[in-house]
Amino acid sequence: MFEKKSVLLTSVYSLLAAIISSLIFSSLFGKLYLFLFNPIPTCGFSGLDCNIALGVIQNSIFAYIFFLPLFIMFFVSRKQWLSWLILIFIPFTMVLVGGSKHILWFFIFTFAGGLIGWLINLAIKKFKSEVKV
Repeated sequence: MFEKKSVLLTSVYSLLAAIISSLIFSSLFGKLYLFLFNPIPTCGFSGLDCNIALGVIQNSIFAYIFFLPLFIMFFVSRKQWLSWLILIFIPFTMVLVGGSKHILWFFIFTFAGGLIGWLINLAIKKFKSEVKV
């Protein structure tokens, strides 16, 4: 699909697609986060009002961790290691700061997203080879 594009451009496509997808599916991953970790809702220091925008951003972090490897595997055809190094670094440091209970889920979501992206690429290559024959 993007064979002739530069690695930087396809990495930017992957980043934008992951951000948009994570914002769209933030409520689903937010419910998954609540189910897995069961945090105590404090809504900040005041405890009076929870900002909806901050909730969407917080909920979209797991979705971003899932969708980014999926789109890297789908869009970036060469030098994927460079895209992984640049784009996964920020959420990985956020997870490391957050504590050890999130690190396992970071690896699970990253592996699941990468595996699904690899399977999509494999299916597309199989489909293209069958159509040419």
